[in-house]
Amino acid sequence: MERFASPDQNEALMALIGALDARDAYRRTHGSRHNQVIFINNLLLKFKIDATLRGQIRNAVLIHDIGMIGISDDILLKPGQLTSTERAVVETAPTIAARILSTVPSLAAEREMILHQNECWAGNGYPDRLIGKHIPVGARFIAVAQAIDAMTHDRAYRRARPLSYCLQELHTHANTQFDPTIAKAAAALLCEQDAWIDQEHGDSCSATDST
Repeated sequence: MERFASPDQNEALMALIGALDARDAYRRTHGSRHNQVIFINNLLLKFKIDATLRGQIRNAVLIHDIGMIGISDDILLKPGQLTSTERAVVETAPTIAARILSTVPSLAAEREMILHQNECWAGNGYPDRLIGKHIPVGARFIAVAQAIDAMTHDRAYRRARPLSYCLQELHTHANTQFDPTIAKAAAALLCEQDAWIDQEHGDSCSATDST
C-alpha cells in the first residue's frame, strides 16, 4: 500500500506536513511543496521503481525540509550569501530531520532518504560523504528535485533562475553532485513540461537541452 498524503494511511506524515506549513516564513522562501511532488511523480514514472518505493520517495519529498524547523529565521531568511559558519548550521538540517523522524518507525525509509539528500554522487556531500550508488536511491531523487526547486523559485538572496540555467546545471553537475541517470531524466522532463514552465518563468527549452 502506498503511503502518500492520506491521513488514514500515515497520521505522523500528515502531522509533520502540518508542522512545516506552520513554519510560514520558511515555506514562503522554499516554494511550493505541491509542485515538487508533481515533478517527482512524473520523474519517477520514467524509472522502473516498485510502488512501495515510489510512495516512500513521494513522502520524503513532502517532508524533506523538516530539519529546517531547527534552523533560525535569521539564517533562513538572510538576504545575502551565508557565511561559512551559517552554512555549517544549515548543513545540520538533515541530522535534525533524522532525529525528528527517528521517533516515527513508519517513516524509517523516508528518514534515510532525507538524512542523505545532500550527499553528492562524487562523494563530497554531507553528512556521511557517501558516494555513487551507496547513496539511497530516494535521496538521489530528492537531491535533483530540491535543486530544481531551488533554482526555479525566488529566494531571499536571489531571483529565480531561467530554465536554460537549470538545464545547464543539471548537465554540468551530473556525475559530481547528481546521479547522472536521474539528472538526465529530470532535464528531459523539464523540457516536456516546457509549456507550464514558460507560463511561470517566461523561458523556453528550445536549443538549451545539453544532456
